[in-house]
Amino acid sequence: MTERNHADLGDRFHALRREDAAAAPPFDATLAAARARRAAPPRRRTRWLAAAAVVVVGVALALLFTRPDRHGRTIDLATVRWEGPTDFLLVLPGDELLRTVPDFGRVSVSTLPGAGFTTIDSDRRTP
Repeated sequence: MTERNHADLGDRFHALRREDAAAAPPFDATLAAARARRAAPPRRRTRWLAAAAVVVVGVALALLFTRPDRHGRTIDLATVRWEGPTDFLLVLPGDELLRTVPDFGRVSVSTLPGAGFTTIDSDRRTP
């Protein structure tokens, strides 16, 4: 571009801005329309709140009456055992060897057949 094209290009942009400004609605009218849309009639808002309250109460009642332990049964946390989705990764091939301790010099009744190993507790996970 040369210096003489800069002035012509600037004039064209000014003309486009004037056209856009003439076609745009006044800001006060736009703001008033947005405020009118935002304020919902109080009846509609009350209806929505009442409907939401009915749904919440219905869900609460459904949960209250469908609980399996509502007949006086309590859950003993000592007997509850949670098994995670990745617990199978803790089982190793040949893990029976990891659960045994060698017993050198004496034979026990609780030994594995054909070996001098005594078994120990296999539950290595915490409750």
